[in-house]
Amino acid sequence: ELKKLLASHTGLHPDDQKLIFKDKERDSKAFLDMTGVKDKAKMVLVEDPQSLERRYLEMRKNAKMEKAAKAIAEISLEVDKLAGQ
Repeated sequence: ELKKLLASHTGLHPDDQKLIFKDKERDSKAFLDMTGVKDKAKMVLVEDPQSLERRYLEMRKNAKMEKAAKAIAEISLEVDKLAGQ
């Protein structure tokens, strides 16, 4: 939940965020009070470069898939036109 809230303020996707408390990354799924974070405690938010890279590669892969699907659809339409002649 905290990462989602921070995403709206920072523009960083929650998956691209790391929350650091006492020099250790905190588990995203754990409640803050269960990990030892108290009220008014200071945490550090950093961008996770590995996650960012994975997201970039996934976007490139999706773009290639969309381009291939569009090309197949165009070829299929052309084949249908030729078959109708």
